[in-house]
Amino acid sequence: MSEFFEPDSAASSQVFFTPAELRDLTSLLYQSNDTAQERITIRQVGDAKLHGLQVLQERYEPGADTGDDMLEHEANEGGIVTAGEIEVTVGSETRILKAGDSYLFNSREPHRFRNISDRPAEMISACTPPYL
Repeated sequence: MSEFFEPDSAASSQVFFTPAELRDLTSLLYQSNDTAQERITIRQVGDAKLHGLQVLQERYEPGADTGDDMLEHEANEGGIVTAGEIEVTVGSETRILKAGDSYLFNSREPHRFRNISDRPAEMISACTPPYL
């Protein structure tokens, strides 16, 4: 809905991005969850809608949780854990993934991410089609 109120952006031909140029999506995802906004950082590379692919850099501080209500959206997503550990639940399956482990699933399945460790967890993920 927020896209309706945002001005049309010119198609970008930008290919490379610095960390400062990544778009922060955390507040869009967790508008009504202040705790998540304090413990989760999700940043997007470039214009996902233009390319039909959403590439994200994600960070989950210790205790971070996407919430008791499982996430569901029209897409497929996958990612690779680059640091720490993250508990991922998809449907009735739950697994703790460590650096180097990865995931890939249909996002229409209810899913959740939680950091139950005492260190930050980081991952690079992709989603198609983009959901934000």
